[in-house]
Amino acid sequence: MAIWPPASTGTPLPSRDGEAPDDALARLLGGTRAAVLRAVGTGCGTVELARRVSSSPATASEHAAALRAAGLVATTRAGRGVQHWLTPLGAQLLHRTRTR
Repeated sequence: MAIWPPASTGTPLPSRDGEAPDDALARLLGGTRAAVLRAVGTGCGTVELARRVSSSPATASEHAAALRAAGLVATTRAGRGVQHWLTPLGAQLLHRTRTR
């Protein structure tokens, strides 16, 4: 697999000065998905996730499924519902954008 431009040449682009770290996450994932990723940070069910991001449970579930497919969120069955958790990759992404 080729990387373009080659990693050994060129000057890296500077980050945007004054940009809030969460803005970078929103640019990467989209505003709602970034909010869902942050809201899952402490673990929660779908209904609680929907409440945290002010959406319907169906919408929250769709966003959690997309984040799960990307390896950022894990979901486990909890009785009749589910519990969403950050994966190590999701936690690392949140940490990197918060401390940049």
